Amino acid sequence: MIKNNLFSFILGCALIFTSLLLPQVLQAEVPSIKPWFKQAVLLKSYQQSFDWLTPWEKREIRTQTGMALVVRLPLMKNSETAGTFQNQGLHLLTTAEMVADATLLEVTRKNIRQPFQAKLVLMDYAANLALLNIEDSNFWDGLKPIEWSPVKSKSKADTENIYSFKIKSTQEWEVESGTIELMTVGHRGVSDAWLPLLKLSGISKSGQGFPLLQDNETVGMILEAGKDGAKAIPTQMLIEFLAHAGSASYKSLAHRGFSWRRLPQRSTADYFQIPQELPGIWISRILPYGTGSDVLQRGDYLTKIGKWPLSHDGKIQHSEWGLSLFDLLFLDQLKVGDSLELELIRDGKPLVLPTRVSAYEEDGRTVPLKRVGHPPRYVIQGGFLFQELSLNYLSMWGANWRTRAPVRLRLFLEQNKTVLMDDNFKRVKAESASKNTEPATRIVLVTQVIPDEINIGYQKLSNAIVLRINGQQIRRLKDVSEAFLNPEMEFHRIDFLPGSDRLSVVLTVAGLKQSNLRIKNNFRIPKLQSY
Repeated sequence: MIKNNLFSFILGCALIFTSLLLPQVLQAEVPSIKPWFKQAVLLKSYQQSFDWLTPWEKREIRTQTGMALVVRLPLMKNSETAGTFQNQGLHLLTTAEMVADATLLEVTRKNIRQPFQAKLVLMDYAANLALLNIEDSNFWDGLKPIEWSPVKSKSKADTENIYSFKIKSTQEWEVESGTIELMTVGHRGVSDAWLPLLKLSGISKSGQGFPLLQDNETVGMILEAGKDGAKAIPTQMLIEFLAHAGSASYKSLAHRGFSWRRLPQRSTADYFQIPQELPGIWISRILPYGTGSDVLQRGDYLTKIGKWPLSHDGKIQHSEWGLSLFDLLFLDQLKVGDSLELELIRDGKPLVLPTRVSAYEEDGRTVPLKRVGHPPRYVIQGGFLFQELSLNYLSMWGANWRTRAPVRLRLFLEQNKTVLMDDNFKRVKAESASKNTEPATRIVLVTQVIPDEINIGYQKLSNAIVLRINGQQIRRLKDVSEAFLNPEMEFHRIDFLPGSDRLSVVLTVAGLKQSNLRIKNNFRIPKLQSY
């Protein structure tokens, strides 16, 4: 009896001990926050963007809070970012959205109440990454750079749990846990860039620039977080960014050089002489940059990138992440400068074209994508406000600009086309942007008419696309100023693309100078042109 009771007691203790220990075994070890006081800092930005409707003014200041991570750049000779202070190459890494159009950047260290002022060193808006520096050497005392580790898929990680932080105040840092849903390819619309991206669940209180931890190692950086989860850029891309940032001339991340889609219909395959049932993707447009842009043509049927065959959906079999979009190759398989062969069908014939992996670049699009850190370009003549059409300008119609902005303006962006006119307006032809399109060609328009006695009758004119001024064809903003130097007799004549409220307007030469002076004074415009 005593033995049975003793056995039951020992068994009960064992079960209690096991029940207490088992959850700790199954769960990953929660990372300690204390080491991060020397690897991460709090960041507050005061941002003031330009008003693209009245481009000589700025909008209200807004603030954002997030984090910046301590990183070390490769030390390069003749590099502006290679660490000129005693920090030996230490910088701060955060998101571009945190620092875009910032007038002041304040960095706060744990247990130091006085913030430090940071300076933007490098920003890659397409990749949503930015590099900061602080000239005060006292800031860097005791700080250590992050040691990066590649992110692991669920099948290779010791646990599915990942972690980040939630910051209640300068002094209250807590850990937040979640899981990696998948490695995917995200499209950044403001730059039309396709980059590898981690989709996370459970992470909702973290913010921009927060670290992502897996198996107690740093495997990425949070780009955004909310109730629907979070997105993070994986370490492999961060390391590539830092490697390029430490070079004398910065290059962005590896990127494809074309747009593609599934074959839209069988007749298209027949027209381009593509064999039936052959897996691959149809090249619909060539970009002015990126991998393959130097050898591919519209209408090519791409079947293989390097050693990776393509499916009809543009997917490859990745060694770690399984069936994924081919852009995931730029995560760890293809680096800028690598030699690469592309297999394709062109005019019914199989080809193998050698090329090199190349990076995303600010390109020669007819309608520039969103740019930050640069003031709007404009010219004012007789109250007519001339600007180049851009994503920044279209965004002035608000979050739903894709439905609210004028259709004729949106089409230029969505189709990325260059408009060519003959002298008599008899023909309007649109051609896709390509290597042969002059990079500086832009769509110039009169966005509004600032009221003055010289432009009475024209004051309701807006968003009119300019073709010629005084007989000179307008292909970029600087052409406007040059054309006004050569008037036709006693009048300046402005001709617009058919479909505008007016086909042409005239302004008196004699009254233009006085009109410009009145407009500048009456509307307190600092300068009448900005390039």
